[in-house]
Amino acid sequence: MARRFPNVSIVGAGRVGGAIGLALARGGYTITAAWSRSRAGRARAHELLNAPILEPDEVCRAGEIVIVAVPDDAIAATARLIAPAARRGKYVIHTSGGTSIDTLSPVREAGAHIGSLHPLMTITEPDADALSGAAVAVTSDPRDGAAMYRIARAWGGRPFALADEQKPAYHAAAVFASNYVVSSIWAANAIFRTIGIANAQPLLAPLLRATLDNVIEKGPAKAITGPVIRGDVNTVRRHIEVLKESDEQIANAYRAMARMTAALARLDPKRLTA
Repeated sequence: MARRFPNVSIVGAGRVGGAIGLALARGGYTITAAWSRSRAGRARAHELLNAPILEPDEVCRAGEIVIVAVPDDAIAATARLIAPAARRGKYVIHTSGGTSIDTLSPVREAGAHIGSLHPLMTITEPDADALSGAAVAVTSDPRDGAAMYRIARAWGGRPFALADEQKPAYHAAAVFASNYVVSSIWAANAIFRTIGIANAQPLLAPLLRATLDNVIEKGPAKAITGPVIRGDVNTVRRHIEVLKESDEQIANAYRAMARMTAALARLDPKRLTA
């Protein structure tokens, strides 16, 4: 007898929700309904997932597994909205890395199982392939752990357990590893523009690739290079002074990063950036 997969519905079928929906559909699950906040988002979700677009409470009613992939600040309000459609045996799962599963408490009080599955991956478009092989932080009641792991594995993820109280620290780490890397590269491009180079990406690309490869292969302590680890105090100070002339915000970020790099290199941060 062929295995029966639970039906899945998605409240918030944007980049993350859309990618999860596509990946689960590829894994054998049926997407029964979806919702997105904007009209354009709803049209794209319908085309992408081949599923009816319903109101959030109806989306909850339509799925045995309900993925809530809305912005962090909207999770609690969404939980209150869909709680009347929750029932015993249903799984309602949000995708936030830093938000407690307690934001889904109205759904839990209605009888459903709750938890969170956070893909440790940057997702710029709803693409199922983006999730394949990525780690997935699983937060739930221990009795629901096996079911949560099964869902994460179904979309190609590598699940690991994360305690609810550890979610903010975990998510901050993920932001450093992804978002702040992007912001640092933006800052490098902005600085290049001050010296007349409008598009520095082709110049930076080999450096970025080599840096990332070194960090992955050797770890941060052995991958770090540059003026801080050499103890070139005057060079670091000249950098900060020249950056102040064009962008105080970037100068302050450079100072903070120099101090953090000094700590990594076990040097005195204050000596470098005083």
